[in-house]
Amino acid sequence: MTIVEGQIETLKSLKESLSKSGITRFNSVGEIRRFINDFDFEKHHIPNKVALEFDKEIERKRETLSKEKAAYDDDRRRIRDEIEEQISALSTSLKQATDRSEQWLLFKVLYVFRIPSITRKISRLEKNPDDLVDKRTRVAKKSITMLESSINKSLENRDLLVSRRCTLALDELNRTKQVIDDLYPLVAGAIGETAVVNALQQLPDDYYLINDFSMEFDPPIYNRREKDRIYSIQIDHLLICRAGVFLLETKNWSKSSVASLDLRSPVDQIKRASFALFVLLNSDSRHKRLSLPRHHWGDRKVPIKNVVVMINHKPRADFKHVKVLLLDQLIGYVQYFDQIFSQQEVERIFNNLTRKLYLVR
Repeated sequence: MTIVEGQIETLKSLKESLSKSGITRFNSVGEIRRFINDFDFEKHHIPNKVALEFDKEIERKRETLSKEKAAYDDDRRRIRDEIEEQISALSTSLKQATDRSEQWLLFKVLYVFRIPSITRKISRLEKNPDDLVDKRTRVAKKSITMLESSINKSLENRDLLVSRRCTLALDELNRTKQVIDDLYPLVAGAIGETAVVNALQQLPDDYYLINDFSMEFDPPIYNRREKDRIYSIQIDHLLICRAGVFLLETKNWSKSSVASLDLRSPVDQIKRASFALFVLLNSDSRHKRLSLPRHHWGDRKVPIKNVVVMINHKPRADFKHVKVLLLDQLIGYVQYFDQIFSQQEVERIFNNLTRKLYLVR
């Protein structure tokens, strides 16, 4: 399996935006896709779902009530046993004190106060055992009473409470859908990039994938042909393998978006990033040269193949220096090229790029 470094940029942005909106129900792009696809179904079944959850809540409360009552009864029995044991122990002490005071004058003086005290304790315990049990279990009794009241009120107002919860659940569902709709460009981008990553992960472990490769340049890289100063680049995916480096830009566009004249060309975007990446890997004037074994004909270069991956639709035209592919064509294209690097050289290129990446970050 492909060795993967970094997280998808659109996925990070999407998670941040959802978190700011207070939406935490999604743990993956797949869950968002299912939410979009199943929205009408989920909305239709909210009343049944809420009613079922309400009834389960009542059942859980009843189970809790049953356990609390059993514990309450056990506590009362235990406390009664303790009172009886105290009475028995006090009665034994009273008998011993009485016997001794009758036999010896000295003991009669010593126990003149103790015997009445023990007698009063026994009388109090025998006279009000229920009051003592009630006092020691009043907190548990209060909890049981409150739980019984809660269950009874819930059952008496079941229809009203279920209706209110349905309204709240529908409002939250519609709010979530609106947030997802407003974030559709990010959602579509995250879905597309995730699909690309999932496809590339099926390659062997001698392939290396870097997601969201971003760098800034100061001073900027100057492209004389285009008269363009490049201050920064952001690349969706870099795939490094024995055939070289594949620069991958993912677009999850509709057919109308592909035909639109208003959207920026991903071909121009990827060519600009490719130029800067080529300089980064092959020029010794700005950065330390990538140390690859020298060929006896001269210094070697790291080739970069530019690919725009379209998830659903792509234009029919071909473009200079950039290959536009559908997702199901990507793996075959990557594996088509001859291997020109050893595995050790692939690892060296990967480590060089990740080192530059973390130096920037």
